[in-house]
Amino acid sequence: MKISEDNKKYLITAGIAVGTYFLVIKPILQKIGILKTNEEIAKEKSDQTNVLEAEKSVLNKGLKLTKTKAEWDEIADSIYNSLYNYLDNKFDKDNAIYNLARLKNDADAIYLVQTFGKRPEKFWGFSYGEGLALIPFVNANLPRKSIELINDNYKRGGLTFRL
Repeated sequence: MKISEDNKKYLITAGIAVGTYFLVIKPILQKIGILKTNEEIAKEKSDQTNVLEAEKSVLNKGLKLTKTKAEWDEIADSIYNSLYNYLDNKFDKDNAIYNLARLKNDADAIYLVQTFGKRPEKFWGFSYGEGLALIPFVNANLPRKSIELINDNYKRGGLTFRL
């Protein structure tokens, strides 16, 4: 079967469009955070697996929440509101660090991760991406030094949870 000249033009155009997407557009979208890289997807799956394992461990140990669910819901909202990018670019990182350091056991950590869910990142008031869970959200919005300080606090408190 012979391909007509018009069909050749369409096929070449389609090939160029597909190539442009994979070689130019997709890497740009990944760089600015609209699309996830393969590494980010693998990290999310790993984080989800770790949370499920921690949840089983917490149930086996019989740990209970140290605050009410309503208090943890407010803490999750406070962490999010302290770290997402407002129009005026003001972050309250100290408040987020304080709230993240309030975890006393792994039951608290599991509930905080669950109640935080996946929340969108915002840039100049506009949501982008499909949303991040607590761990990737905190890692994207707090300096590494602060995260290490929080994780050290968890370690000293006997928590297995880490950001």
